[in-house]
Amino acid sequence: REKRGLAYDVSAFYPTRFGPSQFVAYIGTAPENAQVGFDGLVAEVERLREISLTATELQASKNKLLGQYALGKQTNADLAQLFGWYTIIDLGIEFDDQFQAAVNQITPDQIQAAAQRYFQTPYVIMVGPARET
Repeated sequence: REKRGLAYDVSAFYPTRFGPSQFVAYIGTAPENAQVGFDGLVAEVERLREISLTATELQASKNKLLGQYALGKQTNADLAQLFGWYTIIDLGIEFDDQFQAAVNQITPDQIQAAAQRYFQTPYVIMVGPARET
């Protein structure tokens, strides 16, 4: 996003679910940049399948995840939701103390193996202004 100035927003997330979920990557861009932005987003997801993350890229991702995790535990309601979730999925509230260590143990090879396993058949949705015919 910063390098090419094509997008207002670029992000990816994995909604936490008890069962299967989906990995979502999205880009918000002007209609005239839609195809170039889409192609770039697809290339980045493919890159995860084909090339291991660098140590710097992985550490930046871990830092962002752990920072968001800490920010998500600021109120008693946040903690109750989190501990309740951990209890429902049989991790127990102790997992809160183990989460940071678990994240820090992730390797570039594990990321690439997961990408190769799960990033095979994308479902694509492109939303924008209607084309004039």
